[in-house]
Amino acid sequence: MKRGLWIGLLASLLVGVLMAGLASAQGFGGNLTINDSESANVSVSVNTNTMVDINPAAFTWTGVDPGGVGDNDTELNKFFALQIENIGSENITHVWFNATYPTSSPFGVGSAANTDSGNYIVLSNSTTESYKFINRVEYNATTTLVYLTDPEGALPPDNTRFVYGRIHNSSNEYFWMINKSATGFCNGTATLYIGNTSHHKTQTGTANFQTGDVESFTLTIHPDDQDWGYTDITTGPFNGYCAAVTSDCSRLFLSRWNADLPFNLCGNSGYAWDSAANGDLTPGESFYMKIKAYVPYGIYEGASGTGKITAIVNKV
Repeated sequence: MKRGLWIGLLASLLVGVLMAGLASAQGFGGNLTINDSESANVSVSVNTNTMVDINPAAFTWTGVDPGGVGDNDTELNKFFALQIENIGSENITHVWFNATYPTSSPFGVGSAANTDSGNYIVLSNSTTESYKFINRVEYNATTTLVYLTDPEGALPPDNTRFVYGRIHNSSNEYFWMINKSATGFCNGTATLYIGNTSHHKTQTGTANFQTGDVESFTLTIHPDDQDWGYTDITTGPFNGYCAAVTSDCSRLFLSRWNADLPFNLCGNSGYAWDSAANGDLTPGESFYMKIKAYVPYGIYEGASGTGKITAIVNKV
């Protein structure tokens, strides 16, 4: 009796050891009978691809008043941010954005034909509430503004010497002027003036550019494309932006998130993701930017033209 019992125990232990040796190396199974196993090596080589994905694929704001802000309360799906993910196979160094914009002034037209919703979009880092335009365009005023005084004291401004308009920042508008260079162009030696006090429904704002509270910045001709003048804005309400002006003085652009020419030489025209500050954006990693729509006064009712914002990445 005793011998038989011991033999039975030894046999059970031996079978248990053999079964354990046949089990999966990663611990799968364990409840099935295994009689044998053999492994095959597998290997995969992944191509080098730089790829990015942004979601959601569309934003729709409804019921926004002129001079209002489209946020998650007025966005159709309550979206408040844009997720940017590295879906490629190599580290990403930089991420920046482009936005579509109207090719002619959308104001004083009598329809929404010239509008582009991309021109309303502002982005902020996920950790701040500092919303800035990607590459907003402003066109010269289409009519004389009789209550503005130019830096040389002319009321209204001398249009042979100055071009002027407004920077539309939702419910706040800031007047700007550019004195043309000696050759009549705005791509070098011209000066950009921006009033510090906003114009809105209940206040005129900075309207006297001779004696009022005004910031000024000298434009530099872009060495790679002489159709542009540019400058960093380092003081005033648009501190942190890059300003770029077409050589014919017809358009002023303000950019914070677009690193392409003509903004590429500005210190203020930064990346949404920069490996120098954030480290590489590794495959499978993502981040998000908060998003809103700043709708200016004087935009025609109904649906503005559909715009587009594009995330651009590189590996350098």
